[in-house]
Amino acid sequence: MFSKPKQLFDHVEWRLNLKPRLADGTDLDWLNSPMDPHDASAWDQYWTEQVRHGLGPPLFDMFCDDRDLVEVMNSEGMTNVLCAGSGISQEPRALAQAGFEVIALDISPQAVEIARGFELPAEGFEYFCEPEMRRPGGHVDFVAGDILDSTVCPGPFDVTIERRTAQLYFNHDIGAVLGELAKRLGQDGILLSHCHDGGWKPPAEPQHLTQPWFQQNRWTIWNGGPGRKPPGRVAWLFTSTG
Repeated sequence: MFSKPKQLFDHVEWRLNLKPRLADGTDLDWLNSPMDPHDASAWDQYWTEQVRHGLGPPLFDMFCDDRDLVEVMNSEGMTNVLCAGSGISQEPRALAQAGFEVIALDISPQAVEIARGFELPAEGFEYFCEPEMRRPGGHVDFVAGDILDSTVCPGPFDVTIERRTAQLYFNHDIGAVLGELAKRLGQDGILLSHCHDGGWKPPAEPQHLTQPWFQQNRWTIWNGGPGRKPPGRVAWLFTSTG
C-alpha cells in the first residue's frame, strides 16, 4: 500500500538537513501529533521527527485525490485555494500545477520549510490529478501562521481545504477553527473537510468529526455531483479510514 509513495519520496531531491532531536530507540511517541494543536514549537518537532524517521510528504498525501474537485473548480470558474493546516503536504503544489492560485497555511514554520523544500517530480502530480489536468498560470505560496488568526490569509477563497486538521481541535474548540475557515471562504465557495477515522471497524459507519458542525450551521453538504454545484457555500466532506 505504501510502496508507490515511498518510491516517490526516495526519488526526490531532499535539500533539508534535519538533525536528530530525539534519541533513537523504541519510543514511538514521535508518531503522535501534539496534544496541544496550538503549540507551534511542538508541531515543529513533530514534523522534524516524521521526516527524520523517513515519513515524507507522499505518505501524508496518500488519501488526497483532487480529480473531482479540479473538475468542479474548472467548471465553476474557480481560481484560488487555501490549504489550511497543510503540514508538509504537496497537494498545494499539485493544485498550483493544475493552474490555480494556492496558499498553503500551517502553524509550523518547520512544516512550511519542509513543504517548500520538497521538489515534486513530474509523476507526483498524477497522485492528485489526471495528467491532462495540468494547466499553466498557477502559483503556490507557503505561509506560516495560525488558522485561528483570520487576519492571516484572509481571502476570500473559492475553495478552502482542511485535511485531518479541524479534527485535532475536537477536544479544544473545533467550532472556532471551522468558523475561522468559513470567514475566509467566498460566498459561493467550497469548504472541503477531510476527517480520518483511524479506529473504524465495520459494520459501524466511519466518523466524520466536523459533519455535525456543518449540519448545525445549516450548510449544504455536496460532494461533487451529480450536476452543477448548488448555489452558496457548500461543505464537501471526505472520510478516510485505516
